[in-house]
Amino acid sequence: MREVEFLPDWYPKVRQRKRVLALQAWITLILVCGLGLWMVLVQRNVQAKEIRLGLLGSDLSESELEVHRLEELLQMQRQLGQQDQIFAKIGRPVEPTRLITTLEEMMPKDMALLGLNLETEDPPKAPPPPLYGRGAQPAEQRQQEPKLKFRLHGVAPTDVDLAEFIARLTGKPFFRQVELLYTHQRVDAGHVMREFEVSFVLDGNPAAPAAPAAAAANGGGR
Repeated sequence: MREVEFLPDWYPKVRQRKRVLALQAWITLILVCGLGLWMVLVQRNVQAKEIRLGLLGSDLSESELEVHRLEELLQMQRQLGQQDQIFAKIGRPVEPTRLITTLEEMMPKDMALLGLNLETEDPPKAPPPPLYGRGAQPAEQRQQEPKLKFRLHGVAPTDVDLAEFIARLTGKPFFRQVELLYTHQRVDAGHVMREFEVSFVLDGNPAAPAAPAAAAANGGGR
């Protein structure tokens, strides 16, 4: 018995092409969905990286601030260490309150203190002493110790008051190298006064200069 085909020859080819097109459409849809999912994941990773980068930037800023504060503290520590070394070499600490109180007691009634600056004078390094001069080395070292130099800025009613104050400074045994740096007229609220600046060196061992005088007095008594 012979089979009779009623469908045209092109119909199976058309159906096969439809199946291929449907398969291609599904594959394309799957690829597009996969690509979209991958883009979403990439975007989320990028946002997470940006957030993490922002946190690292803030941490870095805080670390820089802490490093800056640490450098300031270290600089302050070095300054305090230098001051401690100077005070240790001088032999006793300088009390600012006591010094200002002493200056106020020495100042005339109408004199006013405008400022007080402190400087340290390091002596030049001396060459090593010869062998025969080693016995005098401690005395030379005491003379070459760093000293504290003060610059006092103030105003006085007249030149007489200023001269009296300088005379009182010079009369104290622990104020040395008293020097008047400048003086000029100053008018403030209709009042005429003398503005001045005086420098002096604070002796760290005020009892030392009295030793030769005591020795001379003992020698004279003999």
